[in-house]
Order: sequence, then structure tokens, then C-alpha cells
Amino acid sequence: MEKTSSAPIDYKTHVLIAVRSDGAMTVLCDWPHVPTQAEVQEQIDASANGYAAFALLTPTSILPGSSSGSRDRPRSGRWA
Repeated sequence: MEKTSSAPIDYKTHVLIAVRSDGAMTVLCDWPHVPTQAEVQEQIDASANGYAAFALLTPTSILPGSSSGSRDRPRSGRWA
């Protein structure tokens, strides 16, 4: 799998998300540009099986992170 980029996240960033059948999501890769279909497919093919769907998306909001306590730690996301 491709290492995620070290470039800052902006509105041109594209993120490939893998979704399991239970709704758990994992970021597989991100690009600072629009990836080709071949680049996206390569990352999907390199990922472990067991994903129900994949989503290629761009951010609609970019919020600053905070390190001021446990309440602000990132959590894994799930769709209800």
C-alpha cells in the first residue's frame, strides 16, 4: 500500500476510505492530487480483503486538531 502523503490536507486532497460490512472505516491512502483510476485500483487491489465498499473523497471541511486531553483524541468512525 502507498504511504499516505506528508503534504498538508487541503481541498485538493483525495482520500481513499475502505468500509467494512459493520461500518468500520479505514483510510487506505491519500493523494495531494486527483488520482488516476489505475492508482485508486492499485490501492484497492493491495488492501486486505474483507471490505464491503470503497469511497474516494475530498474534504468538505478541514478542522484543526487538538492535543489538549483525552476527549480530543481521534476515534474510529462508524456509520450508524
